[in-house]
Amino acid sequence: MNTELTATTLALEYIRREKETLTPAQFLTRVRQLRLEFQDLMGLTSSELVEEISFATRLGIH
Repeated sequence: MNTELTATTLALEYIRREKETLTPAQFLTRVRQLRLEFQDLMGLTSSELVEEISFATRLGIH
């Protein structure tokens, strides 16, 4: 069993937990968008990640 988190796995899990109903095209678009976002986040150092979380909190996103 592969337990390593990938950007694609995180994107799929994120979408699975959303209550939004998507068409197949919307689903693929959303997966691609989220995969890129997760890839960017996974490349950050821990201090950069803390900065991103603080910024999102200030914007009311997190």
